Amino acid sequence: MEKVRVGFIGCGGNGRGHLKRVLGFPDVQVVALADPDPEALKLATELEPRLKDVPKFSDYREMLEKVEMDAVEISTPHTLHYEQIMASLEKGLHVLTEKPMVCRSEHAEEVIAKAEEVGKVLMISYQRHFSPAFRFLRNYIRSGELGEIQFVSALQAQGWYWMAKGTWRQVLSLSGGGQLNDSGS
Repeated sequence: MEKVRVGFIGCGGNGRGHLKRVLGFPDVQVVALADPDPEALKLATELEPRLKDVPKFSDYREMLEKVEMDAVEISTPHTLHYEQIMASLEKGLHVLTEKPMVCRSEHAEEVIAKAEEVGKVLMISYQRHFSPAFRFLRNYIRSGELGEIQFVSALQAQGWYWMAKGTWRQVLSLSGGGQLNDSGS
């Protein structure tokens, strides 16, 4: 079986977490890294000796032009997703993007239409959708055993403000919104 060749757009903390997990799959090969921050690229490279010789780019567009790959993983500030997804799909690549997929409903419609047009997978990397507890609950509700659901109350206690202090997540032009837009998507 040929390995799936993946390029990473965004090598910050979250991107490095994804990178570490992807490197554990024997049928995946990381073929390029892109991030405008040289320190993020350096830290990503230090994760794994296999990444030492992988091409690194400060601009993802250059990576898309120069490297043969099958897919990209996008882990960047939210308002950048739309442009990065569209550019990747236009290159004929499958896309796994961090949540939220995009920040505007018309952009969501456009990227979905583009993925369908080019016949590529566009998937959002949600935190909880595939975790066992949430899957169990979804299946239990769908089974009808609980009857008709009349009301749901949920609480998410997360020190989000302090965790994100001083980062792009608190810059509206990059985050596209606050905690609800981020963890609530």
